[in-house]
Amino acid sequence: MKRTVTIPGPPALEGIYETPDAPIRGNAVVSHPHPLYGGTMVNPVVHHVAKACRRQGLATVRFNFRGVGSSEGTYQGTDEWRDVGAAAEFVAHQAAGGSPLILAGYSFGARMSMLAALNGVSAHALILVAFPLMWEHLTPEAFDHIGDFRGPVLSILGQHDDVAPPEQVKAFFGDRGLEAESVLIGGTDHFFYDHHEAVEAAVEDFLARVLPTPTPSTEMARGEVE
Repeated sequence: MKRTVTIPGPPALEGIYETPDAPIRGNAVVSHPHPLYGGTMVNPVVHHVAKACRRQGLATVRFNFRGVGSSEGTYQGTDEWRDVGAAAEFVAHQAAGGSPLILAGYSFGARMSMLAALNGVSAHALILVAFPLMWEHLTPEAFDHIGDFRGPVLSILGQHDDVAPPEQVKAFFGDRGLEAESVLIGGTDHFFYDHHEAVEAAVEDFLARVLPTPTPSTEMARGEVE
């Protein structure tokens, strides 16, 4: 099932909520790349990440950050993690409840997903696609405590990415005590052109290993939304 939704604000955000064909095992919030450079919830990388999540039984919500599309508000560059939190609260009230929750993001969305996890949004795991090391309104110090996150973390990197250089991203995480599983996708850069399926496969493989195994007593029903 797929439907357009409004995530309560302020600012109110437009989103797309989708449930998997299989019984729902949890939820995923998937965040898009930079709002000022054409990033939206229908970005192809975001689409493929969300698709992989549903293939592993997660209901997904993609949304437009404040100031994008029909979402209210304006771009700030620092507080958009609150939009991730609002989306997480939204899915917590849908058919699957709030647990486990996966926070996933691409580029700017990866940065805001991490900040959301550091600011009280409880996540079972993080999926960070092309985590950018170009800081703009934020400084590296905003991420000094990323090592406090103790859940599974997947970092997907493009071999020739000059926005998220693979070795520098690995060092940035490692220097701050974050234990992240890294997947390097060869022959591509920050945009993953012609490599979207590789991103999808990496996400699906990761989730298959880190999601709790459903049992007859805990397995969630298919997602019909009241």
